Amino acid sequence: MRTSGLGNLGRRWVLSLGVIAFAPPSPLPAQSAQPFSIQSSGALVFPSESEPGFESDTRFGFDVQARYTHSRWSVGVGYQRSTVFRSSSADVSAALSLFFLEPRFVVAADRNVGAYLAGRVGLGKLVCNPDRCGQPNYATFGGGGGLLVRLSRALAVDVGAQFFTVTDDANTGYFLARVGLGLGL
Repeated sequence: MRTSGLGNLGRRWVLSLGVIAFAPPSPLPAQSAQPFSIQSSGALVFPSESEPGFESDTRFGFDVQARYTHSRWSVGVGYQRSTVFRSSSADVSAALSLFFLEPRFVVAADRNVGAYLAGRVGLGKLVCNPDRCGQPNYATFGGGGGLLVRLSRALAVDVGAQFFTVTDDANTGYFLARVGLGLGL
């Protein structure tokens, strides 16, 4: 006879996740030992679909962010810009420009390496050079993961990847791969 609810196995999973999520507020070894940090990353962004009148033109872009870390959780606020399209016929390039909020949760860590899951929400648009796009700002959202490699008490390398969507008329999706350096303050 089957009972409703979570059952023993389900209760164990919920309890385990609760213990992990609300672990004591000490920094994990792979994260910065300081609660505040700044991070800068080089990024490649690949569009999952083409824009009408443009060809894909992935180039090296960047993101910068300020982060607050508490135990396994951290949250970053930042800016990202990456060229993603160009039109050879009109001599125009288009860059994805967005401001974002990025919560992170470290799922596993040892002394020098930590694996994390991240989400990202923001507001952004395509910015053309020269200014021919005239697009409004759109909401962006997505998620991914990565590895933090601790180099010293205040310095860590961040290698990560994400998929995110811009809620424009086409709901364009983008794959992002980045390598960055975080400095604890």
